[in-house]
Amino acid sequence: MGRNHRAILVQLQLAFGIKASTERRSSGRAVGAKSGGDGRKPRSERERLLVNRERHANLSDWHKDLAEKNRDKMKRIDKRLENLPEPEPKATDEQTQEAEVAKREQQRQELQARYALGGEADPALQSVTETLMAGADANITDEVVQLQAPELPSEGCTLLETRVDERVRYDFKLEVCRVVAQVEKKIFTDEQGMRRVSSASTRPLGPPRFGVTWGFLANMAILVVQYAMPMNRLANMLSSHHKRFTAGSLARMLRYVAAHFFCIYLQLFDDLADAAVLQGDDTSTRVLEVKRYFDQVDALPDEETDDKQRKKPPWESYRTIEKAEATYTEQTASQDSDSAEISLAVRLSRELGFQSDRRTGQGGKRALNTTVLSGRADPSDPRSFIAFYRSHLGGLGNLLEVLLYRRNPRNKTVAVQTDLSTVNLIRDPKLLEIFDIVQYGCASHARRVFAQYEHEDPELCGMMLHFFKGVFLYEDGLDLYGRNIENVTAIRDVDIRENWQGIKRLAEIMSKKWSAQTKLGEAARYIIRHYDALTAYLGDPRLEPSNNLSERLLRLEKLIQSSSMFRATLEGRFALDIMRSVLQTAIAAEVPLYKYVFSILTTPRSEIEAHPENYTPRAWARRNNC
Repeated sequence: MGRNHRAILVQLQLAFGIKASTERRSSGRAVGAKSGGDGRKPRSERERLLVNRERHANLSDWHKDLAEKNRDKMKRIDKRLENLPEPEPKATDEQTQEAEVAKREQQRQELQARYALGGEADPALQSVTETLMAGADANITDEVVQLQAPELPSEGCTLLETRVDERVRYDFKLEVCRVVAQVEKKIFTDEQGMRRVSSASTRPLGPPRFGVTWGFLANMAILVVQYAMPMNRLANMLSSHHKRFTAGSLARMLRYVAAHFFCIYLQLFDDLADAAVLQGDDTSTRVLEVKRYFDQVDALPDEETDDKQRKKPPWESYRTIEKAEATYTEQTASQDSDSAEISLAVRLSRELGFQSDRRTGQGGKRALNTTVLSGRADPSDPRSFIAFYRSHLGGLGNLLEVLLYRRNPRNKTVAVQTDLSTVNLIRDPKLLEIFDIVQYGCASHARRVFAQYEHEDPELCGMMLHFFKGVFLYEDGLDLYGRNIENVTAIRDVDIRENWQGIKRLAEIMSKKWSAQTKLGEAARYIIRHYDALTAYLGDPRLEPSNNLSERLLRLEKLIQSSSMFRATLEGRFALDIMRSVLQTAIAAEVPLYKYVFSILTTPRSEIEAHPENYTPRAWARRNNC
């Protein structure tokens, strides 16, 4: 079936509702599925590397050949759009074919030489892979079981020798252990004859008033936060006739755990502030407390504008940094108040704020988003990666501005990689005066529309996707050979830049064919308008071509929202933010999650508050030789 026929078929499927028409259709992988090639199965890590390099070379040959044909097509299409005579197709004789083969072989050798530049890989340029999203390591224990062979079948048989083969089986156990603590009490009279009672503390087992152990809290936090386990489902799974758990009780426990990690969370934010490269993205989130307020306000008639303004939101006391500071001061000054009971919402908003004002000055923003910011505290150490989550009424640009106000002014230059939406840009004049902020674009964001609307123009979109395939194909090759400054610079200056030039030229052609009111026309003009920002990463080996990492870091937020629907209160959402940030950063630092969380929980909170920098995942890993 030809491309035009396929496009007609897609249109019919859309018209009859057979195919979804939403823009959220998957745009697929840029490089596409990787073929198994000749079917060879490598038997060692070195053999696997050699096989993959050979397959990459063959894929590169195929891509270059088709890209060259696409460039010829672009010339003919451009002439056609300008109503000019099309150029004559190139003659293909036997001598020309031999020259093409020789040219392709020379290009392959030159490509291999560029990959080989610089020798060994530089850890500082290592790409962050999908393994960052892997969860906690399970606690592994070994058990040896001896299985005896049956007796000899008859007395006439002679035993020659006995061998023992080791065969491994894995067992998985899910059990709740009921710990009965026999607490010794000593009743005595003091020197004044007063009756006294001395009792052993249960703190080594777990926190007071919760009736669970520290290990229970650590495992519960990991299951809920890292594996998106709904609290109601987890409560039902853990309950028995001895003890009934509820979603509410687990939520209170998670809040307790988050309060223990509060200072570490803020320390991660401070460490991230001085990162040389920052990446970030937003995703919308839902909290019942927020939704209920806006529904009530929107239900009031327009004539009751004064009533709408007088109806204060639940977050009024911590809406801004200034209001949260005043609330905190008032609560701590009260004799009946205990600082440990002050809500996470107030304590967080003192540092980060909550509701940002609209740029137009017409009140505060209403969109509740979860923003993720990420970067390396130490550019040369991949394990220093920090992922920071924050839910707020605002966008990425607002949180970036809060972050940069905590940045050391001597670290003047900062690279920020996001999609180039206006809400992600930094507008604060003071920050723009202090820092040199370089905004980088995202290749995947520029590509996505052409994949989603390929059915509307199969020929030109197919060519566009092929050029983007080249951009990501050669980046994959750098990961395969090992990145260092020399080979990254060489590959990007030649092979990847060549594909970007094809992307720009094709975008100019598509902008003539498609109006700015169409999705494809808008996408083509986006590339032309932001071409410098989209290709600026070519000159900086530290940067990735896309912001895909941020999208992967937010993927679990959607899983949590799908399984748990939404958090009932902002307090619960903030507890989730704290633990998501700590656990994801701990995974990047390659520390065992259970051991780390258990260790922090059993450390007095006063010690953590005094020196939170000593308890971040990276600091803990160094102290424990992980």
